[in-house]
Order: sequence, then C-alpha cells, then structure tokens
Amino acid sequence: MQWCVRFKQSDGSPFSNWEEKKLGEVFGFKNGINADKSKYGRGKKFINVLDIINDAPIYHDSIIGSVEITEQEFENNDVKYGDILFQRSSEIREEAGQSNVYLDRNKKATFGGFVIRGRPKISFNPVYFHNLLKTEAVRKEITNRSGGSTRFNVGQDSLSEVPIVFCRSIEEQGKIANFLTAIDQKIEAISHYIDCNEQFKKGLLQKMFV
Repeated sequence: MQWCVRFKQSDGSPFSNWEEKKLGEVFGFKNGINADKSKYGRGKKFINVLDIINDAPIYHDSIIGSVEITEQEFENNDVKYGDILFQRSSEIREEAGQSNVYLDRNKKATFGGFVIRGRPKISFNPVYFHNLLKTEAVRKEITNRSGGSTRFNVGQDSLSEVPIVFCRSIEEQGKIANFLTAIDQKIEAISHYIDCNEQFKKGLLQKMFV
C-alpha cells in the first residue's frame, strides 16, 4: 500500500515509516449486552447500530437509546473515550463491520449485542483511527471477512485478522486527524449554507407565485 501524502515533524524532518499490524494487535474486542426487552428505554446510555452508522462521532448526550442494567454489568460492558464500536451484521455486505468512535471524555456508556467494542491496546489518536477504519482499503478487508447469506456478519475473530497500515507517531496521527477534522468542518459549514439558501429560495417562491 502506497501513501502519497505525508506530514512532517515541526523541525521539517520526516516521521518514521508506517507499519502494518492486525486489528487484533491494536484492539481487544468484546460483544455487547443483550437485556430483556422490558429493560430498554431507561437507565444507562446504550449504543446501538444507529449510533454507529451516524456520520458524526458518538458522544454521551447524542446517544438515543438506554437500558436498565446493574452497576456491575455496566462496569463489565462500559464504553469510554477512544473506544471503537463496530456493527456486527447487516443485510448488505458493504455495510457489515462499519465503525464509529466514542469521543466523550467525561461520561461512559454501554453497548448492545449487535455491536462489538474495540478497546485500544496501544496509544493512538482516536480521531485518526476513526478515519483510518473508514478508508476503502480497510473496509474491503473487513467486508471480505463477513459471512452469511441473508445477513452478513463479522465477529471478533474476523476483525482481529484485518490488516491495517498506520503511522505509530502520535504527533503525525494528530496532524492527520486535525487536517481531516478541518475538512469535515468546512463541509458542514457549506452544507449549512446550502440548506439556508434552499430555505430562502422556497420562501421566495411562495411569495412570488401565490
């Protein structure tokens, strides 16, 4: 895999070469909890598939679902800053194993049985890894390992075998993460500008063609 765009250190020198590992060397994986249906709708914030497929990173207050569990269950199945959440199954192969990152530093959450939690074994910038896992090369490695006929599934074992190429320098990871975040912010601002103008146009049309 060739990487054409590289950042440099503050003194202008290049960062160290990128390295290849398997996801199982970077994350420890765990499946989520399955509670009785009467327990949902109250209690601890509960990450499910809808939170994962949302484009925005996950924060405690943005989680819609909740579940009533014991404190011990919560401690055994907690989600904290930097954890990566993977979608276990989908009717479409290309959507199996989609991921999102939890970026709330202040509050923990829990996660459901259709989700796999990846907890970092090494130090890294979570925004950097969030974007890395969405690249075409990594997504292809994940979906190629999904199995099933009517639904396509990925498990802890298959995720553990996915190869990734990444930079080990936290400084370079930060530069890449900040660069991509700035682009996302520009896209969001432009989208908001377009939405406002579309609403403005609709208002004009209603007044002009009554």
